[in-house]
Amino acid sequence: MTKKEIEAQFILLTPMLHQLSHVCAGRCGRPEEEAFGEACYWFAKAANTWNKRRGVRFITYCYVVVHRGLIMWGRKMDLPPDPENAPERVTTLTPAWHAHFNDWLEHLSDECREVARLILDGPAEVLGLVGGETYIAANAIKSHLRRQGWDYPRIWNTMRELKAAVRAL
Repeated sequence: MTKKEIEAQFILLTPMLHQLSHVCAGRCGRPEEEAFGEACYWFAKAANTWNKRRGVRFITYCYVVVHRGLIMWGRKMDLPPDPENAPERVTTLTPAWHAHFNDWLEHLSDECREVARLILDGPAEVLGLVGGETYIAANAIKSHLRRQGWDYPRIWNTMRELKAAVRAL
């Protein structure tokens, strides 16, 4: 793209850049001016990497590049949670809660119980460490179940049932 084409596209796409930066700023808690500056950076990246011969309109390509770039930036620049407004973490399990949880586990189907045990006591490839905290990777669980010989409909139905049971908990 020539410099004049880039300037014309920037003028045309400025409202879209503002809209994307507004959404990003709201999600990550950063000022909108910072997010707009980042959106402009990703616009410049899109303008320099767009290939007319690929058959994709520039506006479509630019939207994807800027949107993905702002998502990555927003994750990196996310403000830490405010400790005053953070919910209290339960660190001790009471006997009543433990009994309630065991009762909940007993009422699950065999497949859901197997996945729940995998989550609670599973192999290391199912669990990941992010910032010192453990999270459960659903895709890793599904891959592990596929290696165990489960077919896709069985995995999907079990995960759907387990999610509904967790919501009810």
